[in-house]
Amino acid sequence: MKEINWRGVDLNLLLTFDALYRLESVSAASKHLHLGQPATSYNLKRLRELLQDPLFERVGNKMLPTTRAQEVAPKVAMILAIFSQDILPSVVFEPQCYAGKFIIGVSDYAEQIFGPDLFDTLQQLAPHCKVIFKPVDSENCVDLLTAHNTDVCIGVFNELPDHVLTTFLYREKHLCTFDNRVMQTQVPIDLATYLNTPQMIVTANECLTTQVDKTLANLGVKRNVVLGTTRFLTVRRMLLGRKMVAVMAEMVGRSDLIDDNLTLCVPPIDIPDFDIEMVTLKRDSHHPRIIWLSELIKHLIQAKVNTLRDIN
Repeated sequence: MKEINWRGVDLNLLLTFDALYRLESVSAASKHLHLGQPATSYNLKRLRELLQDPLFERVGNKMLPTTRAQEVAPKVAMILAIFSQDILPSVVFEPQCYAGKFIIGVSDYAEQIFGPDLFDTLQQLAPHCKVIFKPVDSENCVDLLTAHNTDVCIGVFNELPDHVLTTFLYREKHLCTFDNRVMQTQVPIDLATYLNTPQMIVTANECLTTQVDKTLANLGVKRNVVLGTTRFLTVRRMLLGRKMVAVMAEMVGRSDLIDDNLTLCVPPIDIPDFDIEMVTLKRDSHHPRIIWLSELIKHLIQAKVNTLRDIN
């Protein structure tokens, strides 16, 4: 293959060729390209040297293309179209025209509470899109984003690397949850009642202790955990009609996914709050689609949280 002098290849040469081919005039091409005629003539000289063909010859008042120029013209137009339409960034993302996928990493917690609203809103604003929810946690979040298998991740994340961008969504707090039609206790629940009532917890493994138990140990007391599950909604279903207590995230208790009429109150001990965050790759932070999706998620989730807190 012949060695190509890439230093002589310039996108401006393709723009000059395209303008000359379409307008058949150096002066008209110069005006179209906002160049002086000497600059356009110089670009034509470079093109002739690069392609080893006259390309355009003056016939009367027109610059008419050679056979070689006619062969090259559709390929130049295609290159310029690819560059302008597929490579250069769009000024705005147009969701109504988007027919691709939105892939969102969500914890079980976030999917249950915000998944339906996210799906409905995306279907309304981007009716041709597909939506995929993927399970995500601190262990796989970065891998999913880096492999471009996921657009954004929503949940609780710890010790993330510098090449990801973290957006605060809201601060979550813990509440005691129970069926007071069975418990029949004063609200807020006192420490003695809390300790003497069987409890269930959300756990990702077979361990039936959490940070709460460390706090209780510092006070010299213990609670009685009798059930562990990985599913937040299982906790709500199991509390119904049983004399049991669970400490769970406020939004899980306040969400309307189950009509169980459970009682919520502040715990009798201090349990630290935690942040729900959205994570994206820094290097994708300027992508129009990612910007649009991130802003939509942030607005929707924060509005949902405010609504749940206001109506409860």
